[in-house]
Amino acid sequence: MLLPIRSAAQEVLDKDSLWQQFRKSSLDTNRVNILIQLGQQYEGSMPDSALSLYQLAYELSQNLRYTKGTLRFFANATYVYNILGKYDTALLLNLKSVELAKSVNDDERLAAALGNVGNSYLYLNDYEKSIQYLLEALEIAETRHDIRKLNVLYSNLANVYRSLKQYDQALTYAEKALALSRDVKNPYNICAALVTLATVKNFQMKTTEAIRLLNEAASIARNLNDQFSLLSALLNLSDANLKMGNYQALGEICREALEVAQQIEDPLGVAISYRGLGYHYLYARNLSEAERFAKKSLAQSIQHKLQLDASKAYVLLSELSLLRNDNRAYQYYQMASDSIQELVFAQEKTRNIQRLEVQFQARARERQLQELKSEAELRETSLRQSRWLAILLAALLLLAGVASWILIRSAQQRKELAERESELNRARVLQLENEKQLMASQAVIKGQEQERGRLAKDLHDGLGGILSGIKFSLTHMKSNMILDANNALQFERSLDMLDHSIAELRRVAHNMMPEVLVKFGLPEALKSYCESIRQSKVLEITLQVLGDERRVDSNVEIICFRIVQELLNNVIKHAEATHVLVQFSLQANEVNLTVEDNGVGFDVRSVTTARGAGWASIYSRVEYLKGRVDLQSSANGGTFVHIDIPLL
Repeated sequence: MLLPIRSAAQEVLDKDSLWQQFRKSSLDTNRVNILIQLGQQYEGSMPDSALSLYQLAYELSQNLRYTKGTLRFFANATYVYNILGKYDTALLLNLKSVELAKSVNDDERLAAALGNVGNSYLYLNDYEKSIQYLLEALEIAETRHDIRKLNVLYSNLANVYRSLKQYDQALTYAEKALALSRDVKNPYNICAALVTLATVKNFQMKTTEAIRLLNEAASIARNLNDQFSLLSALLNLSDANLKMGNYQALGEICREALEVAQQIEDPLGVAISYRGLGYHYLYARNLSEAERFAKKSLAQSIQHKLQLDASKAYVLLSELSLLRNDNRAYQYYQMASDSIQELVFAQEKTRNIQRLEVQFQARARERQLQELKSEAELRETSLRQSRWLAILLAALLLLAGVASWILIRSAQQRKELAERESELNRARVLQLENEKQLMASQAVIKGQEQERGRLAKDLHDGLGGILSGIKFSLTHMKSNMILDANNALQFERSLDMLDHSIAELRRVAHNMMPEVLVKFGLPEALKSYCESIRQSKVLEITLQVLGDERRVDSNVEIICFRIVQELLNNVIKHAEATHVLVQFSLQANEVNLTVEDNGVGFDVRSVTTARGAGWASIYSRVEYLKGRVDLQSSANGGTFVHIDIPLL
């Protein structure tokens, strides 16, 4: 009795934990994988439940278009169908799996699918196709160094060669399968490989070794609670003990096998177990019990159309009749056994003939298709020649037409080129004028800033120094003079006015060229300027400085400061805002400025069509730095200005 081999390693997991994961999972690929793992836990004990879980995984995979999940469904469901003896169903699904794996170029899944097809043909006794698919899968697995796949393929090839009675070849593959199974420590594959190797040893009459291997397989199957694997090991173990003449052990093994076979409703296992118990009682000289179990085996075999097992039951009954010296019964049972053997042989021969006929018909159809293809090619050649003649004539006519069209088109193109060249010249002139205007603007802006800086320095260092000197002198004089109350009050007022003059002078100088901008850079200058506005309590202002803190070209810093100054002046004068956000960001190759207020807003079109002096100044400075302005505003929706300036 063959034991189905898995094409994918099965994990022994805790069912309760998996069910908890399933209940918490969403309808996604993770749920598909959980359903597959759950099904694997029920394969050996509740195959119908395993198939139901696999079907749910398949339906969800189709909805999600999860190809890997669909391929896993094929691999796992066909394993269960093989256990249940539904080899045709398994073959159909496995062939679909091959096509799907090829369509998505998944070599790993393709090797598994090809191996499963080979396994299906093995169970259907089509050894030629089985070897063909298994060797194709083996080539892919060896290229990928896929140890798990190699383990399964070695086991399946061992079963095929054992069925072909090529025991040396079968032994080589069976030993490879067992060694790899132990390497990957997969108990299911170890169990299957042990049974495979044991059956080969049994056919080689190395029965003692076979019994040792089968006992180990049965022990593993019991630990896994895998009833199908356990039944396979027990039935092969009963055959080995029968050959060895261990009739007492034979009875114990067949009783356990019968219990397992009845539990999983395996008719073949029940028939073999009954027959094994018959031989047990035969050699124990309990002929009545031996006959009872032999007839049970016969009835089970006839009921489920197990022809070979029915023949073996008749052989057992004939041996019992011979011991009882009942020659008529002996001859009857022998004739019945021979008749079944001849019938099975005839059926096998018929199947072989049908297979050959199908192959012959397929080759005949291929020849017909080839002949039809040749005829079609001849007709196509003739039609092609006719088409070439027609094409040649059409080409000549076309050439004449094309030549005329080329002449006309050439004249049109010369005219178009002349017009385009004229347009290009006008565009160049316009570009030069724009560049000239830009250079003029640049010169004006640069001159303004230089003049502002000079005036600020003169005011601060010249007039500022004089006023400070006057204050110092007056303060010193006060300490040396005696004044009445009125004169003292006027003197103090004069000093206060002088202080205000000095402060106003410093403010004007600072606005013209902030000292902090020159010394510490644009971020610090913006902080100082925003702080002065905040202290004036004209509006609430928030400054955010982001990005790098390095200095950039002084000309860029000054112009950026002037732009922010102008934007904030616009907010104070026109926006009626209570809060304004100023954001400065210095990136690797760009300066970003943002000024956003919560004021009354305005119509942006009025700025773009008829710019005021303030906006003209802002746009000219941005154009000077080759920057971009993003202006957004709406009635009662505030104003947002974002400026990007590249650092060249």
